[in-house]
Amino acid sequence: MSKFKPTIKNENLISFVETPPEIVNLMIKLVNKQKDCNILDTGFGKGIFLKQLLENGFINIEGIEISKELFEYCESTLNGITLLNRDFLIWKPSKRYDLIIGNPPYAHYNSLPIKIQEEVLKITKTRESDIYYAFIIKSVELLKENGELIYIVPYGFLYNTHAKTVRKKLLENGSIQAIIDLDETRLFYDEHPETIIFKFTKVKPKNPENIEILRIKNRNARPSEIFQKAIVSLNKKIENELFIYHEKPQFNDYRDIWSTHPHIEIPEYIKLKDIAYIGVGLVTGFDLAFRIEDNEDKLFNFDERNLVFQFVKAANCKGFWVDGSVKYVLTDDRIKNENEISKKLPNIYQRILPHKEEMSNRYLPHNKKWFHWQALRNKTTIEKYMQYPKIFVPTLDRSKVNRFSLTNESVYPSGDVLCIIPLKIDPLFLLGYLNSDFFRKYYLSHGARRGHRIAFTQRILSNIKIPSFNGKIINEIIKITREILDSKDDSKRKLIDEVIEEAFEQKLFEKTGLYKFF
Repeated sequence: MSKFKPTIKNENLISFVETPPEIVNLMIKLVNKQKDCNILDTGFGKGIFLKQLLENGFINIEGIEISKELFEYCESTLNGITLLNRDFLIWKPSKRYDLIIGNPPYAHYNSLPIKIQEEVLKITKTRESDIYYAFIIKSVELLKENGELIYIVPYGFLYNTHAKTVRKKLLENGSIQAIIDLDETRLFYDEHPETIIFKFTKVKPKNPENIEILRIKNRNARPSEIFQKAIVSLNKKIENELFIYHEKPQFNDYRDIWSTHPHIEIPEYIKLKDIAYIGVGLVTGFDLAFRIEDNEDKLFNFDERNLVFQFVKAANCKGFWVDGSVKYVLTDDRIKNENEISKKLPNIYQRILPHKEEMSNRYLPHNKKWFHWQALRNKTTIEKYMQYPKIFVPTLDRSKVNRFSLTNESVYPSGDVLCIIPLKIDPLFLLGYLNSDFFRKYYLSHGARRGHRIAFTQRILSNIKIPSFNGKIINEIIKITREILDSKDDSKRKLIDEVIEEAFEQKLFEKTGLYKFF
């Protein structure tokens, strides 16, 4: 793995962490080419891929490396390989390759030297990209027809909105044969990115085969164990103690989020955005200034107390129910200037004044002052539906079960939760379904994993499919959910999954089922 680290002496200096040889050999085992095929390593570092390719009998090997120091090191230690000291992103070779393999650099656009930024922008068309996006795109262009690309890269290009150009390039030029999802396995010493190995072939068959997917179970596994167990799982097409094995259809839309989790088909459904409001929380940009203690507002004057509101945070989401809330003072653009807040809201002013410098350094829209909240997205809509039941969920959660949590209180969502307001669906049914293990697996299949956490985003949740179960199934889920809420005991959540399993086994769906129970 390489990382750009600009210095005064050399703004293009690359520091890197070498890929373990066992992982390199695993990637080489994915190659389906003759030993005399034309091969390129797009950033060879200290030459670990070049060495292992030689040891595996490949003979027509080329490597390119931007660092002069690393180039000279490999030039002095490797024989029988064509080495180039060039910048891969602007390099224009005269031929195409049967195989491109390696571990390209990972670094967000903003952390790159200006010269490299320009190169990445030209290829990816966005300033929100990562340099490895550009490496993937250019590598696809340099492949021969039926050529293979095998990279180990961060998982992010499968789901990131700004990686659509990468996914589009892959879809338009071929298909993915295999993905080995290594999660946050400790492969790179002090660096633990969420990595995958993927194999892409530059050919568009009429009936493409499914993608073979391995997902690691233990992120503490050693590279030697990963190599051995992955090979066995791929060869035998089975799960083992280290890897989950499954196959899924080819991805078919670059605008979608791609996932390594199994595809789950729902025969009859309604999208959540058609039956509920989904909104992100309100963001202070500096919690310490605006969050107050329970009794602190007793000292406030009348105008100040009118700016105190209750908010639900991730910590209040217990799963099924909300436990408590926290108080914030909410200052918006109705307060025009600092003189106004100091005179009319003296207690609030004295509370936030010590933080003026930090608050002034927040990213703020042009019409915001330093004493305003950073973002009050959806505030008006949430107030419109304030008397409705509301379901909150942490936006990023390490819990092993979902924590969708219901309340009927007049509370706002904080910046670390999403708010779902059921409009055309029974809130107890929706709450129970969203907290089921079935839904968790379905949601993960839509690309919501972030390492060992699950990300609940407005974009993904809006487009999830809520099954149109028949009345019997809906009523059973409502009954179980009510019992969980009444007892404050979620041990019965497994009963919801038993009901859902019955519905799928017996195909208990109705097109209008959900609407009947609102």
